[in-house]
Amino acid sequence: MYFLLVRRRERGVAIPAEKLRKVQPLRADVHIEYGNSKVLGRPCIEAWVFNPTPSGDIIPRLHDACVNGMATLGINITGFEEVDGVLYAQSWWCRVVQ
Repeated sequence: MYFLLVRRRERGVAIPAEKLRKVQPLRADVHIEYGNSKVLGRPCIEAWVFNPTPSGDIIPRLHDACVNGMATLGINITGFEEVDGVLYAQSWWCRVVQ
């Protein structure tokens, strides 16, 4: 499903509200699926932005993804992303494309 996606953390640290308002959202086809995580070495729910090219993920995947909030025009997905071999908390605010 297509959303305007805003990543709410940088290396696990929440982005301040005043800076978050200025972030340009990514128009993204967000997928969520249960499967084997190469990063965690076990099955989990992953969220990712679909990329039709073979170049890999556009932004890091969310491992142990959880939809922890949903309203009329969007959802919030939390999980852990891998950056340079380290797992960090991450949250995506996904607003419906209108």
